[in-house]
This record gives sequence, structure tokens and C-alpha cells, in this order.
Amino acid sequence: MLNYARNYVWGTNQLCCLRNGIVTRFITTQEVATALRPFYFVVHPDLFGKFPEQRSTNEDSLQRLSAHLEALTKHRLLDTTPKTLPFYVRAQNTENTLVNVPLERTLDTKKVIKGILEACKLATDQVDKLQTDFESIYYAQEAQRSKKSRKNTSGFEKYDEFYGTGDEFQFFWYQASKKREETTLLPWIRKNRIEAIKRSDAKMLLTVEVNKLRDELSDRLKLKNLIYDCGWNLEHFRGCLKALERLHELHSSEMHNLTGRTVVFASFTGVSLEGNVMLFTGDVPTNWLELIKNLPKHDMYLMKIPAYEYALSQVLLKIRVARRKFMPKAQANAYTSHLRKVTTSLLDYLSMRKYPKTWPETLEDYELVVESEAGPLMISPTGQIVVPATHPGSLLVDFITNHLDEAKQKQLVYQSNKHLERDLEEKCIQNMRLLSLTKDDSVTPDKMIECLTRLLELDPDNVNLTNVHLHITNYFSVLADGTVCIPFDFKM
Repeated sequence: MLNYARNYVWGTNQLCCLRNGIVTRFITTQEVATALRPFYFVVHPDLFGKFPEQRSTNEDSLQRLSAHLEALTKHRLLDTTPKTLPFYVRAQNTENTLVNVPLERTLDTKKVIKGILEACKLATDQVDKLQTDFESIYYAQEAQRSKKSRKNTSGFEKYDEFYGTGDEFQFFWYQASKKREETTLLPWIRKNRIEAIKRSDAKMLLTVEVNKLRDELSDRLKLKNLIYDCGWNLEHFRGCLKALERLHELHSSEMHNLTGRTVVFASFTGVSLEGNVMLFTGDVPTNWLELIKNLPKHDMYLMKIPAYEYALSQVLLKIRVARRKFMPKAQANAYTSHLRKVTTSLLDYLSMRKYPKTWPETLEDYELVVESEAGPLMISPTGQIVVPATHPGSLLVDFITNHLDEAKQKQLVYQSNKHLERDLEEKCIQNMRLLSLTKDDSVTPDKMIECLTRLLELDPDNVNLTNVHLHITNYFSVLADGTVCIPFDFKM
């Protein structure tokens, strides 16, 4: 029983861990949305139409919360996540209440969700009822045996020697990283390739059905495009399409605002900076309808963005105001607010002093990204200067002064790498006869280039990735749809 459970844990695409002799899995994205539904019902921005500032606060906080939760479902933490997020909670007969919702720095999603609900004085019954897939697999004697088996130089004692005494959850991560280090590419591919093709074939009929439904719905609503960008499985995409189809059948007269637009099933409901209509997959259809009805109001914010970006550019010596490819999705009204705050802070700075003499006459060769309400100042891997909206002008100027050379260097490296990366991707797809080749957002161009170069050095017949969807990320896995995931720094 114990060996079977271990093999099953490592063979699935859901990350699992050992706690007190019981194998448990991490909560899925769908379970997160279900558990937080009561929370969304009291903080959704559409409930605060008469309170613009409160609405803006909740929109920004929801976006950052969604990014944090999505990272948790991928078993990682974001460095930019704050300790708390401000939310206004809707009240029936009294004033709306401001609540600072805690975001604990833990990978225990269940604990994070419970903390959010408790902060808003909401019931946590749904969280408490969340079951794990493998509970009761181990009997008491198996648990005792597993504890004894750890007491050797390569197990828990060795972990304690390097990392100090820790709980079993920390020990799991130690074992997981050790397992990853021991896994090599070629044996793993030989072992899992057939399973990947089986899963891909099993999803083929569902893929055909989903594509047909998407095309029919796009034609019926006269959409420019219909995209799924939420990281959940194909069954959930189909559910979203059917929900939108039902909404059209019940409220066809209200759907004309979608004509010629791109609709994206995403992690929040609103309008993106590109003008796309974003529909949160965990939201109720009535909130989708409310957004669709008010699209003209959102478009007014979109029309203001170029003027706000131009104003910021002129204040900061004609710097180019840009956006990151993988930046968190933001709504137009929140983005205009962020631009205005940064511009104001710089004007306050200039009212007391001038920019440093070490700066060039113009910053038009540099790019600035205004990304969120709060977070760290940083230089992105592509050389962009990423700034939050709440930093004072003095800190922003000091940061730019100290990092102009770094930004320029990263720009030059990225410009040369992006073309090389594209060429290597095409060669890999052709040489290895892949169906597709993608990468995770966290894999930077230099890491991707190194990975692709090493793949091309291998004998295609020896690796045998023919007719496989390959995804470059940080771990080995075969997803439910048959996609093969391998780490960018794999060992042969």
C-alpha cells in the first residue's frame, strides 16, 4: 500500500505531500474559487458603484489576490505579494467596512483561504470540508514505518543537519527537491512518453468539442476572439463557454457590446489594458452581464490611458512607458490611477529639486512599467524599470540613478536573445517533431536558450518526443491533457 501510494503521488500532475503519515494533495484552482465564493460576493467591485474609491481599491486588491492564489496553485510564492491587502466589505444597512486581509507567506493554500474568510467574518465551513484525495491510504503501522524509514543519513536527520529541525511539510519540500535532482531527462521521457500520448489522445474528442463550441459562440456573438487564459483544464473551459452561451440565450439584447471584441476567461472580471473583456471563471454570470452592460464606461478609461502615459513620459525625460509581456492583468481604471500617482510623485520631487546631473539629457532609450499599487522597485529580465504606484518620487529617482547601467545591459542582452530563442524554438519543433513547444512565464530568455541548445544536442530518436506537446518549466510532470513538462535545467 505504501509503495503504491508513493508511486501514485509522483506519477500525477498534482503535487502532494506527506503530513503525519497521511498523503495529501494541494487544493486545485477550482476548489479555491468555490471556497472563496462568499468572499467574492461581499468584495466584488461591481457592488461599489456608488463608491469609486472603494471600488478601485477592491479591483486592485482582487487582481493581486488572484495572482497570489494562481501562484499557490502552481506551488510557488510571489516576491511581490504584500503581507495584507485592503478590501472594502459590502454592508447592507451600515457603512462599508475596510478590512486588511492577511496573506500569509505559506504554500498551504487552505490556511491562506481560511485566513481570508476569517478576516471578513465569513463562514469557513466550505474550507473545512475540503477533502484530500489520498486520506486514509496509510494505516497507523504504515505511518510508523515511514517515520522509521526516514531515520537514516539521507533522510530527515540529514535534513535537520543542514536546515535545522523542521516539520514534515518542510521535510516534504526537501525530499521533493532531492527527488527532482535525482531525476534525469532520458529515463524519465522513456518512462512517461506513452502515458503522455495516451492522455493527449483521450482529450482529443473533448478538444474538438471545445473548439467547435468556441467557434460557434464567437460567430454568434460576432467576437474578434475568444481566449481561455486561466490555467485550468479543458473541462472547465467548456463549462465557461456553456455559461456564456446560456447568458447569451437569456440576455441576447445586452450582448451587442461584445461585437468585435476579444473575450478572455481570466482571473478577474473587467476590461484589460488592451481593451479585452475579461470574465473571471469563478464569478457568477450576473456579474459578467453587469460588466457587459457597462463596457462603454470602461472604454472611457481606455481612451484616457495614452494621455496619462504621455504625461508621465514627458515628466520623466521622455522615457517610454511600456508594459511587461507577463505583467499581472490590470483593469484600465486602476491603471490610469497608478499612472497619475507616479506622475504626481515625480512632480512633487521636481518642485523641490532637479534630476541628478549624472542622468542623460533624455531617457527615451529606457522603458518604464507601472505595474501595481505597491511592491518592490526592480529591473525586469528584459531591462524594463518596474515601479509600483505608491513609492515617493525621491526613491524612484534614486533607484533609476543606481540602475540605469543594469537596465541598458539587460535590454541589449534581451534584444539579441529574443531572436535567437525564436530560431531555436523553430528548430526544436522541427527536429524533434513536436506538436507544440511552450514555456512557463518564469523561464527567462537566457534560460530558455540554454535549455533549447541542450535539447538540440540530443539525438531526436534517442529522446523520442515525436507528437508531444512540450512545456519548459521548473519540474518534471505529465499533465492531464498529455502535455509533457520538463525543467529548463534538466539533467541528462
